[in-house]
Amino acid sequence: MVQVELSYQEVEELLESVINNKKLVQTFSKQGETFLIFSHPSAQDILSSRYVRKRALIEAAKEELPSRDDIEALIEERGIGQGDKQEIYELEGKIKAQQRLLNITKIEGRRKPIEETIERYEKRRAELVAKSEHLFILTQEFRADEESLLYLAWAATHKITGEKYWPSFESFEAETDLIFRESLIGRFAHFNRGVSVEHIRYLSRHVLWRIRYSAALKIGGSLFPQGLHDLTPDQQSLLYWSNYYQSIYEMLPDDQPDDDIINDDEALDVYMESYFKQREQERSGGRVKRRSGGKGKLSSNTSDEVIVTTNHPDYLRTVYSDKRAKVAEDQSDVEVIAPNSRRARNRRAAKRNRRS
Repeated sequence: MVQVELSYQEVEELLESVINNKKLVQTFSKQGETFLIFSHPSAQDILSSRYVRKRALIEAAKEELPSRDDIEALIEERGIGQGDKQEIYELEGKIKAQQRLLNITKIEGRRKPIEETIERYEKRRAELVAKSEHLFILTQEFRADEESLLYLAWAATHKITGEKYWPSFESFEAETDLIFRESLIGRFAHFNRGVSVEHIRYLSRHVLWRIRYSAALKIGGSLFPQGLHDLTPDQQSLLYWSNYYQSIYEMLPDDQPDDDIINDDEALDVYMESYFKQREQERSGGRVKRRSGGKGKLSSNTSDEVIVTTNHPDYLRTVYSDKRAKVAEDQSDVEVIAPNSRRARNRRAAKRNRRS
């Protein structure tokens, strides 16, 4: 995995985009270049898109379009694309093997050929998946998903001045500039996938964000303009990784990884996995020691000692010998006599005789 490297200005632009949920986008239309703003849809917009999808499913069923299950059954019956499925399965195995090799390869010159091999395998796999997916274009689900995506694209698109680019979904569907429409939909699909994990992790540990995050933790301020119920996927991801790195920065100095490891996603994941395994082993060992008093397994049948703890009914009536009273605090040679034992009764009788 290639580590993310962003300039100060790039970090500032990306961070402001995530915080304010506004991204400046350049598209193309008949008139030339067009600029607009994308914002992740609100909770209400997402709910409305689900309604649009369900309505489209009903309409597609009325038109007697096949369902995805119908197409899958047809493929299985006729054995369509079996060779492609086998190749996809083999490619996935090769990709995983190359990724494992990449994880243990630290020399940059040797990592590049592995990364190129992974990229070649992934490209071939994407081609095969796209080849098989074209069979599902005419299904009810594809029609419904497309309608839902169009609705979200309309809801997420705004003019530079802030208002929606089209006043209604119907006006968006009636757009006659197909170049502009297709360009916008393609860019929205990319935007809707969200910021990559690598970029979000980079932002989470960058000083521009750490200042805001630390201040919010101390004074309880808000980090985003909207409430928690309406956070975007990018904002939720940023909060998750910020908390992750905060826990690392708060580790004890002897446990905390070096800065070079913290700034390397793969190295940090390996380090923390090893750290948590070690802690779990220590906790397991501690539980065993506490149960056994630090001496291994104990049995009341293998010792003549009587242990009288603070919750024992005879604790307050326990008689300690003179030897116990005089023993130094750092010594463990202690004689404890049960109050109702014969030895205790004899000692009490001897004391009474001496007094008389």
